[in-house]
Amino acid sequence: MADATIYGNIDQAITKSSTSVAGKQTSTSTDMSSYQMGSSQIGFKGEEDLGSGLKASFLHEMGVITEQNGSVFTRQAYVGLSGGFGAVRAGKQYSNAFGNLISADPFGATGGTGALYVGNLLLGNEGNSGDNPLRQDYAIQYDLPTLVPGVKIGLTKVLAGANSANGGSKTADDTGFAIQYASGPLNVGYTSDSIKAQSIAGIKSAGQSSVLNANGTITTTAAVQGVDAAANSTTKLTTFAAGYDLGMAKITYHDGKIMNNGRGVKSNMTGIAVPMGAATLMYTSGTGKANTAGGDTKLKGSQYGANYALSKRTVAYFHANNSTSTTAANVATKVNGYGLGIHHSF
Repeated sequence: MADATIYGNIDQAITKSSTSVAGKQTSTSTDMSSYQMGSSQIGFKGEEDLGSGLKASFLHEMGVITEQNGSVFTRQAYVGLSGGFGAVRAGKQYSNAFGNLISADPFGATGGTGALYVGNLLLGNEGNSGDNPLRQDYAIQYDLPTLVPGVKIGLTKVLAGANSANGGSKTADDTGFAIQYASGPLNVGYTSDSIKAQSIAGIKSAGQSSVLNANGTITTTAAVQGVDAAANSTTKLTTFAAGYDLGMAKITYHDGKIMNNGRGVKSNMTGIAVPMGAATLMYTSGTGKANTAGGDTKLKGSQYGANYALSKRTVAYFHANNSTSTTAANVATKVNGYGLGIHHSF
């Protein structure tokens, strides 16, 4: 019988945000959110020893919308085998690009700025198959066995999947690799993905501009269409991340770009996390640029906050952020927001 584990987390916060365009406040709102320190979820995972050093594994999880008592099956679901040959997994799973970027974000790609520069701007929160490189549908991931101490190498193949919104036609496929080195206080990672569009609807979601909602989530808009792939074209996504733990603080940096035919999005983020007993203070600062047919749109943002561990599983936190998007016509949209909440994992 396979060993199985139920796991997950519940996150709930009171959030407030305000938006101004060209120096004039256009909206302000107070809300509740389940996505300030990691989206709420519940999952099932396990493995079975098949003998001779071979193991089978599985994972299936779903998102939970606590403020509405709802759930969505949009998260990971895969099955895998591991042994002396390494490990292989097939199904919907986090991309190596996302794993690399999130390793260098103290906020874990949550909150306004973290979601903007990691989860949305580069990787997109919409789309299908290869055009959604945050969680990849139709994905096969292979982790090579350790050949050099501290070095991990992974390969990815995403098969062009059927998109019901596109008449069932092919959208995009993805071939990528990841390499990571970790030794002592240092870790460095690099990923590269080539996403081949099969149709004009292939790569559209990644690279759009983003607006921070009152609940801390991000909504994409058509104002910054950074990547709009033509049929049979190739979109290139690369990420680099590094971190160094000084003991008294951990310093991180990442950058990434997603480009197609000379147009796309580039962004970078620098972060620091300072542990102080049960509390951890965090700060990030990032910039980005979307190169589009209508000209460049510049983005910048910062995020700061504190986590306080009430126990090994429960954290109280305060996170605040601000972001600015400036169009080629020099029209600036500014968003400020904060969240005060509790995160419990199980």
